[in-house]
Amino acid sequence: MTITDAAPATRRWALPRPDRRSGLVLAMTVALVGLTVAIGLPFISAPVPAADLRMPWWLLAVGFAATEACVLHIEIKREAQTVSISEFAIVLGLFFATPLDLLMGHLIGSAAILLFHRRSSMLKTIWNLSSLSLQIAVAVALFQLIGAGHGETGWLAWLGAYAGCIGANRVSVLAVALVMAIYDGGLRPVAVLRDVVTGDAATPVAVTLGLLAVTSLSTTRGAALLLLVTGVGLLLGYRAYAALSDRHLSLERLYRFTQAVSRSPEVDEILGNVLAEARELLRAERAEVAFVASAGGDVAHVRLGPSGRLSRAEEPQAPEDEWLLSAVVADGEPLLLPRGTREPEQRRWLDAQGARDAVVVPLRGGAGILGALVVTDRLGDVRTFENDDVLLLETVANHASVALQNGELIDKLRHEAMHDALTGLPNRAFLQRRLAAALDDVRDGRSPGAAIMILDLDGFKEVNDTLGHQQGDLLLIEVAERVRTAVGQVGVVARLGGDEFAVLFDGGDEDRAVRVGRRVLRSLEHPISLDSMEVEVGGSLGIALAPAHATDPAGLLKRADMAMYHAKSSTKGLRVYEPDLDSNNPGRLSLVAELRTALNTGLIEVHVQPQAWTRSGEVGSVEALVRWRHPERGAIPPDEFIPVAERSGLIGPLTTRVFDLSLAALADWRRHGVDLGTAVNLSTRSRHDADLVEEVGRLLRRHAVPAARLTLEVTESSVMVDPARATALLDELRDLGVRLPVDDFGTGSSSLSYLKRLPVHEVKIDRSFVAGLHDRGGDVAIVRAIVDLGRHLGLEVVAEGVEDQETWGQLAAMGCHLVQGWHLGRPMPTGDLVPWLRERASDPAAGPALRVV
Repeated sequence: MTITDAAPATRRWALPRPDRRSGLVLAMTVALVGLTVAIGLPFISAPVPAADLRMPWWLLAVGFAATEACVLHIEIKREAQTVSISEFAIVLGLFFATPLDLLMGHLIGSAAILLFHRRSSMLKTIWNLSSLSLQIAVAVALFQLIGAGHGETGWLAWLGAYAGCIGANRVSVLAVALVMAIYDGGLRPVAVLRDVVTGDAATPVAVTLGLLAVTSLSTTRGAALLLLVTGVGLLLGYRAYAALSDRHLSLERLYRFTQAVSRSPEVDEILGNVLAEARELLRAERAEVAFVASAGGDVAHVRLGPSGRLSRAEEPQAPEDEWLLSAVVADGEPLLLPRGTREPEQRRWLDAQGARDAVVVPLRGGAGILGALVVTDRLGDVRTFENDDVLLLETVANHASVALQNGELIDKLRHEAMHDALTGLPNRAFLQRRLAAALDDVRDGRSPGAAIMILDLDGFKEVNDTLGHQQGDLLLIEVAERVRTAVGQVGVVARLGGDEFAVLFDGGDEDRAVRVGRRVLRSLEHPISLDSMEVEVGGSLGIALAPAHATDPAGLLKRADMAMYHAKSSTKGLRVYEPDLDSNNPGRLSLVAELRTALNTGLIEVHVQPQAWTRSGEVGSVEALVRWRHPERGAIPPDEFIPVAERSGLIGPLTTRVFDLSLAALADWRRHGVDLGTAVNLSTRSRHDADLVEEVGRLLRRHAVPAARLTLEVTESSVMVDPARATALLDELRDLGVRLPVDDFGTGSSSLSYLKRLPVHEVKIDRSFVAGLHDRGGDVAIVRAIVDLGRHLGLEVVAEGVEDQETWGQLAAMGCHLVQGWHLGRPMPTGDLVPWLRERASDPAAGPALRVV
């Protein structure tokens, strides 16, 4: 028995392509031939068991050709197998022919079927013949070793026939598994072992029938006619039963398909079900729908991939496509392109698609024929598409047409429910759904943030009152188009109602939101022509960011709306929400005024905290920390007043004040013989100050402090928001000569590729990791990794939050360069630093030896 695998065949007579898989198959073919010679050569001259009835090779060739031509089809899911009863002819050859005649008859008969009936490729034909040769060699060897010399009716001769045919079948199963592993990219040993052990259940039946034929022919030659008639009748009966079973299965699948598409409201889901079921029902390799996409003749293809996902492509119409679509779409007629067709147009289309056979039927819609439903490449090498397959695919297409019309209607209703009828933009309901989904992504960490902008037109009421609602509608349509063009693919534009619009996009970058907002406002600067007159409208735009301003849709929309109303009273027409805008928070409003007063009256101070080298204990630098001691409230934490300064526009004067006080302290220490460096934190807003570099240079010159003594710390998260912009600013500061560390390293969304390119000199390990060193848990590995990374990149590593000597020792052992924390010294006024240094240097019991460098 031979089994034909389901791998796609190449075109008839095509030479093997010089690729890796073809090379492996050819190498396997050579190995099979070598095994055939090694196994079969010792038995090539074995005598015929039944010498009085000898079959010539040509008669065996006819028998093998007949068994290979009249095959049984077994199709399971996506696999198609073709089973022949060639074991029947092998048994006859074992008893009534020489081994050489048996081999020649099998090869010649099978080659004729493979080449002229199945039209197999040259590579597959060669491989099949080499496999058949090895099967004959194994069958002859086992038969001769077990049953030689025991006549036609001896039980050992029968046992030898069973062993030979079953062994040949197992060789066939193993060979097919190996070649399928070459095409599928891997061998499944468990499945192969199971197939080798179980084999084909029909093999013993075919061998039994062959032995009955041997016994009958040994008794009387006239039994040949009776055996022939009985065998043909059984074969035709089974084929009729298989065809009936196949039709029943197709009807059952078609019923399940109609249920599936009737429940599918989405067009994409309907197309996916249609293509999947068309491929299954017709047992094809590929299925697609081709639509005429435009008047220019482009063809839109919707294909179902192996993974079950739909793919789309719009391609120019090739001459072959033009022929097919004109026949199917224009004329509404199905096409059957069987394997081996001689029609020139059909042959050209199949060659262009790289297909062997195909069925194409029209796909109809409410407005006529929409396109063509195409299936190509029937599984297996024997069967091709037939007229029954055309009728089956037409049935699938008819059900699909009804389902598509229902799906299009539902899609239309959904679109109308979620879009503004006048402008075609998404409406408030759509925006709220998208906003809720975007905030869910932010909350779950899948997105860094979201921004919402609300635009209200200025002067729309006057246009409506003067020119009428019809002109007002035209104005809104034009504004919608301008806003949509200005936003582009960045975000979603929606109409909230009246003359109010909204824009939603991912990412919580304020600079990006402001750029898009300004682009929207600029799009409204040009006059709009209405009824032979030009009118001008402006806009007021408010921006709110998530998660900075709110994390729920209602809260974020409220804050964007609040910012929009404040923008109406400003000259710029654009405002980003700030907590100070909230009229329900008078305490925050008073804090802004008091911070401005503190800056003007000198109530803002700078304290410093020392940093020391871990190995020597020498103090090398300090970190400047801003402090505000309110005359009534006492000390106000920086976490409370720095955000107020950023949102109120006071961050610039505050940063200048900190720079000025820090550099003044440095100059004073140098006059007392203490040469230290100082580190100042640079806020995110300060990085956007165009005058920052010039301001730093001016203050360095004013206090006569070398630039190398000033360190400007930037946080990792602020750098990763806009790496390109941050890199450009840091390059300018580096050229100025200041030192640049990355603060709080490891707490943000790190990008090692950017860290390698940033012009920084050191990294600071956040105190949250340093505090966990006592637990000997994951923080130890994180700190060690950061230290090793810094050292390999040539950066100094500073650890902050060191609270005891044990932590100091651990960091020193890891190779950390500098430490900072209460164990070394608490933050202190700048005037207390020099006395503290001298006191520590003179106290041997104070810990590590500290001295001024």
